[in-house]
Amino acid sequence: MRILAGDLTLSYVLEGEGTPLVLTHGLGDSLQFWDAVAPALATHHRLLRWDVRGFGASDKPAGPYSASLFAADLLALLDVLGLGRVHLAGISMGGVIAQRFALDHPQRLRSLILCSTSSEIAAAASAGWQRLADRVEQRGFGSGARNASRSFAPSFAARRPEVVAAAGEQTARNDPRAYAAAARAMSDYGWTAALAGVRLPVLILQGLADQLTPPGGSVKLRRALPAARLLMLPDTGHNLPLEQPDLFSTAVLGFTGAIDAGAILAGADA
Repeated sequence: MRILAGDLTLSYVLEGEGTPLVLTHGLGDSLQFWDAVAPALATHHRLLRWDVRGFGASDKPAGPYSASLFAADLLALLDVLGLGRVHLAGISMGGVIAQRFALDHPQRLRSLILCSTSSEIAAAASAGWQRLADRVEQRGFGSGARNASRSFAPSFAARRPEVVAAAGEQTARNDPRAYAAAARAMSDYGWTAALAGVRLPVLILQGLADQLTPPGGSVKLRRALPAARLLMLPDTGHNLPLEQPDLFSTAVLGFTGAIDAGAILAGADA
């Protein structure tokens, strides 16, 4: 489905029943990233998957993009779909967007689920994102950009080469200018200190074999967020929901189920 939300048309899938749960994909992906976990999550939630501005079937206007802009897009989408307070999950870039949404629009959240992400970016990493953005914008997606092996644990990449190949092809299907604009948005953020004011329940999921977002970033997130819990998975890479779909779904549903049950017992909006 596609719908006008704010100043652009966004693509989304809305399914299932229960409290709303939103899934936000990472750089270069689309709402289809969540296909392996969506059926289990939709059994217990009104599940919203969406294509971030610049990706999938959503509009791809010219940049610049920013995390705050992506968060505003999501707010507009929630409003037009009539969804109130939501559980918000995001992986990688989607986790950055989720953090920014929590800082900008905390009244719309029940909880946060942050996967393979960080609360700040170092100078060296920032320069790397800028170089990537320039290269893709100027030359498109060459063989290097299509090689997705580093986004998986080495053991998984060896065992499931077809999944790694599909991830690389997904990247190559993107609009280079929109991809570059999003990469630049991810090259400059840092709100570790500000997250101390986020009092929501937070679940952080991190693969110990993540070669793109090292586990230290999740430890820093856990320390910054007052009500966070951290689950670290051995032999798991950056694309955790693809490598461990059953574990991801079980962890998320256990987390959101406890929050929703507590809200019912407290007589709050469930």
